[in-house]
Amino acid sequence: MELYIAGGCSEHGRNSFLVSSKKCCFLVDAGLMKEKPDEPFPILSDEQIKSIDYLFLTHCHADHAGAIPWLYDKGFRGKIVASRETFNYLPCSVKETVVLEECGKPLREFRMGDDLWVQWGRSGHCIGSVWYLFRIKDRRILFTGDYEERSYAYKCDKIRNVYADLAVIDCAYGYEKDGADAHRKDIERAVDRVKSEKIPSIFPVPAHGRGFDVLRLLAERGIPVVLSKTQVQEYRMLDDRRLWLKRGFLDAVKDLISYDIDDFEKTSDVSDVINEPYQNAGILVRDSQLAKQVNRDSAERVLRSGGCVILTGKQDPSGFARKFLNEERAEFYRISVHQNVDEMLRLARRNSFRTVIPFHCREKLTFRKKTIKVLRPGDRIRF
Repeated sequence: MELYIAGGCSEHGRNSFLVSSKKCCFLVDAGLMKEKPDEPFPILSDEQIKSIDYLFLTHCHADHAGAIPWLYDKGFRGKIVASRETFNYLPCSVKETVVLEECGKPLREFRMGDDLWVQWGRSGHCIGSVWYLFRIKDRRILFTGDYEERSYAYKCDKIRNVYADLAVIDCAYGYEKDGADAHRKDIERAVDRVKSEKIPSIFPVPAHGRGFDVLRLLAERGIPVVLSKTQVQEYRMLDDRRLWLKRGFLDAVKDLISYDIDDFEKTSDVSDVINEPYQNAGILVRDSQLAKQVNRDSAERVLRSGGCVILTGKQDPSGFARKFLNEERAEFYRISVHQNVDEMLRLARRNSFRTVIPFHCREKLTFRKKTIKVLRPGDRIRF
């Protein structure tokens, strides 16, 4: 058995891992590297791509699924395996598919081929996000995908007492000192302050992910929320919402006071500041980098009204969200959607992994333990 790193190790983006044996060849994720437009795709040859029987997707985000059209152009003819919600959120069309929920419930192993058995669990990152444990004859390999056990909104099937010859584990936050517990305290204090001061706040969030965490934080405190109709429909109309969303989230949003962001944006024509009913609201915009002018204008109105701009995730170095932060016109409180080194090591201790491979981290990682291998794109390891 061999694992080939097509991307995602010692870098942040284009996550893609090729596993091959004599009878089976599959790829886990096919992501894009947005930060390197000259080399955005996984390092895969046409021959490797044509040999792939299955592409297993952990979730819908571009750094894990954005290279699917490129794979098809290069000759990929295999089946794509993912959760139903991941397929629903993909920005591209796909051909032959296998839906995880139709193969079996979380944590139940099922057979994909002569030698390939698969187990999946929810990873707590976004709706439809999963981790995988593969068994090929007597070898096992785990991929956590983007993994977070302490999400406010999303369910996670905690990985415990699992044996694997190789474990490719999320370590996106690298050597950051604080973990999910500290992050939770910081963001909760920030939201409590917003409520006590009765000021407007704006939260730039990605299309799928942290927005639901913010929504729960605001809803639990009775803070009115301004959001799009599609955001409301997403959690109210989701077919399997109880499969993916925590009961605490669903309970919190039952009595949510919400306003349509389209109506809020129209008020900018008559007022340069924020008036009732939006004065004490939390405004969610699906634009984590404030790339759209309309959202930057909304952020400026919030600030002129005495409110605050709260960032909860990574900012692109040249993006407007980072500009707001550098100018001290925004605050940053991380909502954890990944793990740091300490959390990765803690997860490894709770299981039995012969070799651990950190991924999703651009920092230069070093470990004393020989069982932890820091690899780079293009590297191979046999197991």
